[in-house]
Amino acid sequence: YGQPRPMPYGQPAMPQPTASQPAVPQPAMPQYAQSQQYGQPQPPMPGNFPSQQAGAAAKNKPPVAIIIGAAWVQIGFCVIVFFLTNRVSRSDYEEALVQTQALESSYTAINEEFSSAASATDNDSSSAYDEGKKKLKTFKQDSDKLAAMKAVKKDKDVKEKYETFERDRVKYERYMNDLAQTMPALMKMTHTCTKLPKFDSADMSSYYRDLSKALESCAADAGDLAKVPVKSYAEYGADMQESVSKKKDIVDQMADLNLNDIEYGSADYEKLQDLHSKMSDIDSPTLDQSDLQKAAKEADLSGSLKDLETTLSEKIK
Repeated sequence: YGQPRPMPYGQPAMPQPTASQPAVPQPAMPQYAQSQQYGQPQPPMPGNFPSQQAGAAAKNKPPVAIIIGAAWVQIGFCVIVFFLTNRVSRSDYEEALVQTQALESSYTAINEEFSSAASATDNDSSSAYDEGKKKLKTFKQDSDKLAAMKAVKKDKDVKEKYETFERDRVKYERYMNDLAQTMPALMKMTHTCTKLPKFDSADMSSYYRDLSKALESCAADAGDLAKVPVKSYAEYGADMQESVSKKKDIVDQMADLNLNDIEYGSADYEKLQDLHSKMSDIDSPTLDQSDLQKAAKEADLSGSLKDLETTLSEKIK
């Protein structure tokens, strides 16, 4: 379940909820009952046996020793309940360990799902990432189940490791969801910008007009990429849009020339050569991989998951 490997988008830090842990139950203090008030005997009611006289009732009043003894029994019961409800057994640790190992498997499966979607030929649609996003939701639910387990709630060491994992999980989930929004826009732009018309020397005017339309579509898709949540890809999209737009302007000037009847050394020929030179001077943007690697490292869950698993394993020994 190691760190998610780099994809075309880098690898996966995808809010920071902190699970509220219930307070440790405290033993209830015994409530001493007030002394019973013995008043006048009630008059007999029809169908009832006459009540005892006041003197007889007074003789049946519980001795003080019995009241104190009952209070100590109650205290002892509370102590036993407190101990039983706060003691973490071996089976509690084993249960949490099994759940942690299941999370490790799910983590690996999510990374593989996103990698598969990124390498698919039809991944210019957000639907390519639907399965990965479903797995992310299940991953959170399984994490919440772990948080509710006794070993996590009652053991200080385990709880600390889980909280570290949970903080990392929030980053991971955010990063992966951002990738699910980003990658379709990236691949759509890539597909559009590589679908260029074939050069036709017999009808160069038509070729440059078709090329202008293709570059216009490319610039539009690059503009969509500039809006994605992953910063490196957004900057790449903005740079692509600017670069392609400049090239389109030059191509439009080429299309306005009389290219079908162009002659060597003519004014149109010299203009075309000059425009080609300007086109070559326009830089092609590159994707900043360093920021992607940094974001992927911050979203890596393998370390905190392993620490949690190790702590639980040591508790079982």
